[in-house]
Amino acid sequence: MNLQQLVETLSAFLLARATTTPFIFGVSGGQGAGKSTLCRALGERLARHDKTALTLSLDDFYLSKAAREELATRVHPLCATRGVPGTHDVALLAETLKNLPKASTERPIDLPRFSKSHDDRIAPTVLDYCPDFVFLEGWCVGGHSACIASHPQNEWEKTHDPDAIWKSWSQSQAAAYQPIWAACQAMMLLRQEDFDAVIESRWLQEQHNAAASGVWQFADRAAVAAFCAHYESWTLGLWKDLAPRADFAIGRDAAYDYYAMKG
Repeated sequence: MNLQQLVETLSAFLLARATTTPFIFGVSGGQGAGKSTLCRALGERLARHDKTALTLSLDDFYLSKAAREELATRVHPLCATRGVPGTHDVALLAETLKNLPKASTERPIDLPRFSKSHDDRIAPTVLDYCPDFVFLEGWCVGGHSACIASHPQNEWEKTHDPDAIWKSWSQSQAAAYQPIWAACQAMMLLRQEDFDAVIESRWLQEQHNAAASGVWQFADRAAVAAFCAHYESWTLGLWKDLAPRADFAIGRDAAYDYYAMKG
């Protein structure tokens, strides 16, 4: 099916399920899977029914560069790289979700933002209304500690974290995210065909980010692949674990055709 058909299916599901405001819909998928594009199209479709939608990206809740550098000193050098559970400000995300129903013109709330090009937080935006729907999108939405093993699972991990100090730390941090995932009233998984497609999508995303900001975080595809290696085990484990649990498990091929996956 194409994007429009997928959006029609999802919007019908959400409109039938929404009984509280805001209705939180978790959208999980690897970097570059098309989550932002899907959320934007879904929001436009719901607007035809006089419904408002807010996309809340997990990426905007990454810890600051300084906070991650502190973790790198205290826990493990790999903590300096954003990505895995433990590198997000979960408390800020929980507080933001708590405040969404209170947002109004008289009482606007701040929504954090994170620049991937600068690898740090930037000035927040302001929300002055309570949306009917919130799309909580992120590459590890729905993930929990059982998605990965506590030992190295690939050659990159054996080389960079042979004693699994960083990996065990990230695995333990996943517990803090569970109340956030539990707040999602429905959830979907949007996944590429394999992890190499994640790397390719992230490299394309880097080129677009650099064109918009004038700043390159990664010099070439090899550098992007090294970055993606930090969350390969999490991504593959989450794909396997979430597919049978999600309300929708949707595959996406290189031509951006979508198909229902078997749980």
